[in-house]
Amino acid sequence: MQKSATLKFLKKMLAKIKKKLYYITNTTIKDLVIVFWIVRKQLSIFRTCAIILIYVYKRGMDMKKKSKAKKWPLFTAIGVTSVLVVGAAAVLLLRQPNQTATQDETAKIVLAKEGSVASSVLLSGTVTAQNEQYVYYDASRGDLDEVSVSVGDKVSEGQALVKYSSTEAQAAYDAASRAVAKADRHINELNEARNTAAATPVLPQAGIEGATDQSQAQSSTSATASIDSQISDARDVRADAAAQLEKAQAQLDAATVLSTVEGTVVEVNRNVSKSPTGNSQVLVHIVSNDNLQVKGELSEYNLANLSVGQEVTFTSKVYPDKTWNGKISYISNYPKNSSEASSSLAGSNTGSKYPYTVDVTSEIGDLKQGFSVSVEVKSMSKALLVPITSIVMEEDKNYVWILDENQKAKKVEVGLGNADAENQEITSGLTDGAKVISNPTASLQEGKEVKTDEATN
Repeated sequence: MQKSATLKFLKKMLAKIKKKLYYITNTTIKDLVIVFWIVRKQLSIFRTCAIILIYVYKRGMDMKKKSKAKKWPLFTAIGVTSVLVVGAAAVLLLRQPNQTATQDETAKIVLAKEGSVASSVLLSGTVTAQNEQYVYYDASRGDLDEVSVSVGDKVSEGQALVKYSSTEAQAAYDAASRAVAKADRHINELNEARNTAAATPVLPQAGIEGATDQSQAQSSTSATASIDSQISDARDVRADAAAQLEKAQAQLDAATVLSTVEGTVVEVNRNVSKSPTGNSQVLVHIVSNDNLQVKGELSEYNLANLSVGQEVTFTSKVYPDKTWNGKISYISNYPKNSSEASSSLAGSNTGSKYPYTVDVTSEIGDLKQGFSVSVEVKSMSKALLVPITSIVMEEDKNYVWILDENQKAKKVEVGLGNADAENQEITSGLTDGAKVISNPTASLQEGKEVKTDEATN
């Protein structure tokens, strides 16, 4: 119907042109109708008008060459045609329904559901090994004798890593060992003497008459008691020697440093200073790749918003499309350095820094030690969530469009909580499971039936 009215309008206007402008032929009129039909098919209207004007001009110039008429009719034809074309295009534009309005808009529907948004706390950290061992040079153990591993070696728990040599520890062990052996010999001799004394009867003394069996027994008991006392003393000596031997053995054992973790040797330093001041030098560094952590420092301003046990997600610039999960396992109650904290407070507004640790709970995958990561802390609280794109603001109020039981649009005022890059907390106005339009448009009307994509999350 609209198409017919447009054609009638065009034919009427072109008929007027045909009567007044003798340079425009019947063929030209047919051509213009075709061009106007292109306009009707929704090419760029103004671009099409420009094409029409160029066409009319060229057509007129062709006719001028074939005619001896004056110039003013040609210019008049072009001018009138231009006005007519623009007017017709405007009429068409006005008469045509709005394209965006007539298009079948498909609403994307999501279900409001309970969940957690990421908090506003963003941290940075470095991936480290959860299980690792540093072996430092210790001059008190003796002279460095041997480093028995190399970088890249796989080591097991209890494997020897470093050996020291100490003449003092060896001499102490030898002396204690001899003392224990001497004490053992003495105890054996006393035991033999006691056994002999107990088995040998005491004879009556010459010149003493009336010796009785009872007196003989008393004498034998007195002899064994004396030996028993000596044995007790010898055993005390032996215990002291054994203690010294144990101490000396511990010193010798300390001369060999064993691995406390199963992992890979990542650092070996055999050229260390032999002076006691070089005790901070690392001889061997072993890490385990099975368990990784993220360690970093957080500002004092974040302490109130964080707690041990909170879940986090983190990413690395090396693999920006991958995300790992973790859980905060440690937050220090003390700043990293008191002097640093004091200077920080005096010279800037960053506040004190507190060490924290995050245990990686997801698959390690491509994550490597040494990666710098960005950590986003998840909120501990649960709330009703909708896509952040579904929120509509009008006059300082917040709304969402939902579908009622009749699949018709309904605008609902809501209260807002926290939000992250994707989701918005809803504190009031919605119920769990409500069908929310995630892509609301200006064409939505209260009570209007809405075409949906049928898919909900």
